[in-house]
Amino acid sequence: MTHDELRQRNRKLRAEISKDDQARSADCLCERIIALNEYQQAHHIAAYFAVNGEIGLDPLIDHALSQGKQIYLPNLDQKSLRFSPYFREQKMRINKFRLPEPDVGDDEMLQPEELDLVLAPLVVFDANRNRIGMGGGFYDHSFAFRKQAGQDKPVLIGVAHELQMVDQLIPEEWDVRLDMVVTEQGIYG
Repeated sequence: MTHDELRQRNRKLRAEISKDDQARSADCLCERIIALNEYQQAHHIAAYFAVNGEIGLDPLIDHALSQGKQIYLPNLDQKSLRFSPYFREQKMRINKFRLPEPDVGDDEMLQPEELDLVLAPLVVFDANRNRIGMGGGFYDHSFAFRKQAGQDKPVLIGVAHELQMVDQLIPEEWDVRLDMVVTEQGIYG
């Protein structure tokens, strides 16, 4: 299958997950991530609000905020991502992709290299930590610096439903490999 065919198939699969199963998966995912040393040591964490069947991070966002960690959401106004601080009762705006993002000024946003941990959504992944995203290249472009020798920050964790896994993906030269992938059923990496 081509990347586009895999995207289409997996988006359909995850859209068919019931709301109850989505909530259970989000809770299981949250428990797995909270137990990770990478999460416990992180202070500046990039997350996202789930759309279109993506596995939810709401329980993790609540936990992180209760622990005094700072959550950042992606700002999609340019080809490279910047990350806007998020807190409870944050004023939000709708971006060009019709997704909510914190309504903050440019001076409050972080660049990708300023984060400790990034929880990245994906559409398809394999056990070797390769990913296919939505096709815009935002994460690969924004974290391309991680491909340079000695660049290991921020930690990049892909998050997905287990059913989004395939046997093998052939990465493109621009793809940035994840440090690990966490699902409601396991950890790869």
